[in-house]
Amino acid sequence: MEILHALDASLSHGLVVELTAFDPDQDRLSECAVQWLTQGVRELAGRDVLGEVGRYRVAERGTPRFPSMSPRTGSNRWGCVAAAPPGTFEVRYNPYTPDVLPWLRQVVDDRAESVSVTSGVFTQDGDIGDSDISLSATFDEELPEYVKLVVKLDERELLALGGATPVQDGLLRSVRWACDRYDVVFGHVSYHHAGEETEVEYFLKGSASDPTANTPRWRSHLRGYSWLMVVPAQIAGRLGGADAVRASGAFCSITVLPNRALLLQATRTFGEYRGAAVANVHRVVRDVLISGEFRKPSPLPGVSPPDMIVLPDSGRVEAP
Repeated sequence: MEILHALDASLSHGLVVELTAFDPDQDRLSECAVQWLTQGVRELAGRDVLGEVGRYRVAERGTPRFPSMSPRTGSNRWGCVAAAPPGTFEVRYNPYTPDVLPWLRQVVDDRAESVSVTSGVFTQDGDIGDSDISLSATFDEELPEYVKLVVKLDERELLALGGATPVQDGLLRSVRWACDRYDVVFGHVSYHHAGEETEVEYFLKGSASDPTANTPRWRSHLRGYSWLMVVPAQIAGRLGGADAVRASGAFCSITVLPNRALLLQATRTFGEYRGAAVANVHRVVRDVLISGEFRKPSPLPGVSPPDMIVLPDSGRVEAP
C-alpha cells in the first residue's frame, strides 16, 4: 500500500482552466469563441502560432482524421483544429493555419459541441510531438447563452522549481485578455474531470454535481473555488466587494474586471495553493458555494488528489 501511495504522489495530473462567458447575443458569443481560438492562443503562447504552423491544405468540411503534417521550411510547429459537430459522434479536423479561419467560424456558428486548437513542435524525427498548447471553446445546447473558454495543461507545467513559470505567465495573460473583453461570469482551475466539473462538483453527489444545472446559477452561487478564479459582480457584492475580499488576506492579487466581476489569484504560484492557502479561500467563499452531499475521495491510485478544496468532515453542507 505504501508503494501505491508513493507512486500516486509522483504522478502528474491534467488541469483545466475554464472561463464561463455569458452573452444572449449569439453573434457576439460566436465572436468570443473565435477570438479565443485565435487571439487567445496568441496570448497563451506569447507568439503568433497561426503564422508559425506553415501552410497546409484546408478541407472545406474538415476531414475525419488528424491531418498529415511534417516540418516545413521556416516552420517546425504543427497545429490542428478539431470540431465535434452537434448531434453526432464525429470529430472533424483541419490544420491550424490562416486559411482555416472561414471553416473555424462556420463550425463555431453551427455550435459544434467543442472546437479545440492543439499545437506543438515536431520531434527530431519529423513526427508530431506532444502539444504545448491546448485550448477549446465548448458549447452546451441546454445553455445557449454561454460559451466556456478552456485551457488544458499538465500540472507539472505549473510546478517548476523556482516559482512562476513561463507557462503560468502565459496562462495569466490569456485569462486576463479574455476577462477584459468578454462577460466572464465564472472561472476556475481544477483537475481534469469527466464533464468538466469543478473540484467542488467532482466531490458532490447526484444532481448537485452537474455543471449544466449549476452554470446558470452564477448570479447566486459559485460552482467552486480555486487558485485562480472569477467571482461575478453579484456574488462579489455579497462578499462585501473588492475591499472586503482584499482585507481577508486570502488572495495575493485582486482585479476588478470591466463587468465588475473579480479576478482572484490566491497565491503567487500554483504550487503554493495547498493546505492553509486553500482553507483561506474556502473561508471567504463558503457561504456562496453550491451545496450538497459530499462523497469521499477515491482510495485508488492514479486519481487526482483532493488538494484544492476543503472536504467537510460531516459530509453534509447546508445551503447558503
